Amino acid sequence: MRKVRIYIILVLALLVVLFGGVAAWNQGTTTAAPVATTTAETAAAVAKKAPAAFTSAGNLLYIIVGVLLVMILSMVISIYFRVNKLMKHEFANEPPLTLGQWWASLNQRVFTKAVPVEKEEDILLDHDYDGIKELDNSLPPWWKWGFYFTIVVAVVYFVRFHVVGSGPTPEEEYNTEMKIAAAQMEELRKSSGEMVDEKTVTMADAAGIAEGKQIFQKSCFMCHGSNGEGGVGPNLTDEYWIHGGSINDVFKTIKYGVIDKGMQAWEKQFSPTELKNLTSYIKSIQGTNPANAKAPQGDVYKETATAGKDTTAPVDKGSISMK
Repeated sequence: MRKVRIYIILVLALLVVLFGGVAAWNQGTTTAAPVATTTAETAAAVAKKAPAAFTSAGNLLYIIVGVLLVMILSMVISIYFRVNKLMKHEFANEPPLTLGQWWASLNQRVFTKAVPVEKEEDILLDHDYDGIKELDNSLPPWWKWGFYFTIVVAVVYFVRFHVVGSGPTPEEEYNTEMKIAAAQMEELRKSSGEMVDEKTVTMADAAGIAEGKQIFQKSCFMCHGSNGEGGVGPNLTDEYWIHGGSINDVFKTIKYGVIDKGMQAWEKQFSPTELKNLTSYIKSIQGTNPANAKAPQGDVYKETATAGKDTTAPVDKGSISMK
């Protein structure tokens, strides 16, 4: 009877694994994550489809839960037969057990298999460490069942990810999560009204320029001087620019920095709106001619009527007098 139960349990577990594996393979072949892109539209589309992309991972969860249920069912069946045998054979001619006695007996035989204290000498090993002796107790059945379960999970994992290949690779999971994060950032920017980048930035109003001045006085004066006259960094008040003088160019330079020149990127320290205000302040101090201004660096930039484009116009430096 015991062998029959074991065979039934193995067959049920095999059916669960096979069914879940086929379902995971079918789902995985249609939901493989594509290569990551950086466009907002693609990111939003992927975010909407993200639940479908992860349904193959849900199949693995179904497999694990199914195997776990089979194991629990087998344990219940095993406990039932053991208790039935215990009640029929061992206590046939004895008075009924109390609930505490019944549980103690069941715990000893099924859950812990602990040897009674008075019989510990029968399982005493020869090891003796400074008077500490070792008992040859059996592993608790629940621990062994848990170990068997991890073996089943390992087999399912190996088949799915390394044999069938239906599970997403770490790179695919990373690309999908990056797209979801990009879509979430896009939604956050839309909801907070901060749809500002180096392509869409425009001059701020007077209040924004005033805020930009405060940011400049706190974070930029060390390198560019308190009035933008320059120091370690270039003069920001003349018409010469190293990396372009349009509002788009200045915003981009502040946002991403110039690492090889020692200027850090500020995109993580300031919000897009703050970057816009700071850029607007820098543009507003053009031609102010502060004292102790640093010598010009870069190329001359002339403002044109074209908005949103880099209109940097290099000019022959020999034809322009130095301030």
